[in-house]
Amino acid sequence: MRQKPGKNISIPLDVIDFVFNKRVTATRNIENVPFKIDEQDMLAFFKKHDVNKDKRLSWDELKQAFSELGVSWVRWTADRALVNADTDEDGYIGENEMDKLIQFALKLKLKTKK
Repeated sequence: MRQKPGKNISIPLDVIDFVFNKRVTATRNIENVPFKIDEQDMLAFFKKHDVNKDKRLSWDELKQAFSELGVSWVRWTADRALVNADTDEDGYIGENEMDKLIQFALKLKLKTKK
């Protein structure tokens, strides 16, 4: 329920304590630190997302890959990847079209976890 203007909003003390006294730990999980990837890493990354092992990427497999890369507009990016890289217009990114897909992905300056 939305509060009316001018009314006091009660916030539980544990929420206030959490927000204002949040401690930063000295240890970091190195697996969650993003890094830039090169063409070879990107190729391996996309091949990993070929779920059915047919040596081509479908739209759904592209969506999953771009989602893992942290893209905000996953469907749009998968569409743009197909438009840019699918030269034979069969709806899939085949092995011969992977270079164009990788170039498209690298232009986005994405980062991923290794």
